[in-house]
Amino acid sequence: MSFYNLYVGDASDPTFHWDGGDFSGNIPEIILDLGGLGLVGCVKARNMLESPKYGGRVLDWGASGARMNKAQILDFVGEYLQSGQYCVFPLERIQTLEEDREYILFACEQ
Repeated sequence: MSFYNLYVGDASDPTFHWDGGDFSGNIPEIILDLGGLGLVGCVKARNMLESPKYGGRVLDWGASGARMNKAQILDFVGEYLQSGQYCVFPLERIQTLEEDREYILFACEQ
């Protein structure tokens, strides 16, 4: 059974390679699990992350992500919810992120 989630990852994780690497498990250490998206929601999130607005890319076989700060993550979540996708994101947990730190927001099939 597959799970489709949205995560905030550590952009400074030394095992993660933004510019490529092993496409089998190239995802950063998870800082926040923002919850399940379902298959359709995960596809929507991956498409949004890879759009020119967010400048993301495919990270491994089942994940796409983008480099973002806290404000950009909140913007992404707002746009995702406005797209008609149902999800309950823990906004209070997103608020605990540092303002100026870079993160990797990624949608992943596990």
